[in-house]
Amino acid sequence: MSGELLVTGEGAVLSVTFNRPEQRNAMTFAMYEGLVAACEQADADPGIRAMVLRGAGGKAFVAGTDIAQFSGFDGPAGVAYEKTIDATIRRLLDVRVPVVAAIDGFCVGGGLAIAAAADIRIAVPGARFGYPIARTLGNTLSAQSYALTLRHFGHARTVDMVMTARLFTAEELVGSGFVSRIAEDVGAVTDEVVTRLVGHAPLTLWAAKETLRRLHDAAGSVNVDDVVDRVYGSADFASGVASFTTKTSAQWSGR
Repeated sequence: MSGELLVTGEGAVLSVTFNRPEQRNAMTFAMYEGLVAACEQADADPGIRAMVLRGAGGKAFVAGTDIAQFSGFDGPAGVAYEKTIDATIRRLLDVRVPVVAAIDGFCVGGGLAIAAAADIRIAVPGARFGYPIARTLGNTLSAQSYALTLRHFGHARTVDMVMTARLFTAEELVGSGFVSRIAEDVGAVTDEVVTRLVGHAPLTLWAAKETLRRLHDAAGSVNVDDVVDRVYGSADFASGVASFTTKTSAQWSGR
C-alpha cells in the first residue's frame, strides 16, 4: 500500500498502523480497502488472537478522510462514499478477535468511526475526539455512523458533538466509557492490555463481540440515502471542501 497502511503480525497480534503522519493519518480510499483486507487477514489466521490499530507520528490516530478525495463530489458520489465507509466499519465490527485502538492526538471524522468500531480504546492525555463536520466540510454521517455514535455516547452527547462541532478530550470520554484508559505511554499500556486479551478464552471474547454486535444491529437499520444525497450534492458541501483545502472560512448558504 505504498506504506500508507502498515500491517504486521507478531505472534498472536496483528497490528495495523495508519501511516500518513504529515497528513495526520487522513484516510485515502486505498487505506480503507487495506483496513478491510487486514480484517480478512485477522479472521483467516487462527493464530491471531487480537488486533491493534494505531496512528503513526504521535500527533493523530486518524484525522478523518483525506479531503482532496472529495473534489467534484455530488449527491450520488456522497451516497456511494458513505456506503463504503459503512462497509469498512461493518467489517471492522465483525472481526472475530478483540480490536484495541491506541490513540494519539486527533481522532476525528472517519478516525472516530474506526475507533468506535474497536472494542477497547486507550488514549494519551488530551487526545481529541469528534465529528467537526458542521464547521469544516458541511457533509453528514450515515445512519450506521450515527447509530454507532449513539451506542457509545447517547443522544445528548451525540447532538453536542455534531451540532457544536467541538472536540471532546480523552478525559471527558473516560466518563462515558468510550476511552477505557488514559496513559502517557499509550504503547506500553496497549501492549499490557493486549497481552491480557490473548491469554483469555477466545470463544468467550468472540461470543461477547458477536452478541453485542447483534443487539446493536437490531436497533439501527434505517435508510437515509436521500438525506446523504442532498447534503453531498449541495453548494455548501462544495464550498466546504474548497474552503478546507484553501484554509479559508466557508460561507454557508443552506443550499
